[in-house]
Amino acid sequence: MRLGTNAVNRTECHLRRRNLATPLADVRGPAGRIRAVAAAVRTGLSRGHTTKQIEERIRCAEDAGLPLTLW
Repeated sequence: MRLGTNAVNRTECHLRRRNLATPLADVRGPAGRIRAVAAAVRTGLSRGHTTKQIEERIRCAEDAGLPLTLW
């Protein structure tokens, strides 16, 4: 954590959103991402899936929120 102005914080946030490896890039927003991951876990547990299968469901839920890119 660093001290910065509002402008610096907005610039850093914008740069992080362009990095597809961060949760900030999710088009559903942070709350939408959390809901999708939680639903994936709940569904996997209710169906008796293994840990590996649940982890795959989580990856799919995370990937579903990534913005489309041309490169």
